[in-house]
Amino acid sequence: MQFECAHCTKLTDRPAGHVNRARTLGRKLFCSRECFGLDRRRWKSAEARKEEKRLYDAEYRLRDIEALKARKAEYYQRTKDPVKEAAKRKERMPLHVEYCRRPEYRAKKKVYDRKYRAEKHYGELADCFLLVMEIRDECLSRMTDYEIRLEKGTLNKSLQRRRDYERSVRNSPEIGPLGHLERGERGQNGRLSRGCNRLTGSGDTAYD
Repeated sequence: MQFECAHCTKLTDRPAGHVNRARTLGRKLFCSRECFGLDRRRWKSAEARKEEKRLYDAEYRLRDIEALKARKAEYYQRTKDPVKEAAKRKERMPLHVEYCRRPEYRAKKKVYDRKYRAEKHYGELADCFLLVMEIRDECLSRMTDYEIRLEKGTLNKSLQRRRDYERSVRNSPEIGPLGHLERGERGQNGRLSRGCNRLTGSGDTAYD
């Protein structure tokens, strides 16, 4: 018996019993499984179809993940084209650069890089290193630029270098009336002695 497909409207032959039973139950008749599936999906929204596909893919990957990875690796090795891949990467490079400049990506990458370096260099002590770095960042956030430069010894570096050069090329020694300590040498109480601040007394004791 011939009937018209409910999806593609093509005439198809099927046994009369099958056609009569479907008509009695009020069901649609299709010429193939493909038309049956397309007709079912026709009444679903794009979001619903995407969600069903996502759930199916997640279940499919869990069936045999190792075999799936092996098949994908074998297919890639069999069909890869280095020249084509390089051209595609070069074509998409501007998009990748713009993506890397996004603030959310930079913040995420900063956290990832810090954790990666900590695990690489410190191993089991990575958490301790990260805690120390957080304390350091907090301390730096509470310090002014002047305090940071003074603590690191980078305040007036050009002036210090010029004075060091003048001392190195000067013919006469730079010794004041009370003695002299080289710049950066520490006195008795541990503070840096600058200029002519060394007093010579009994036992050659240095005073600030």
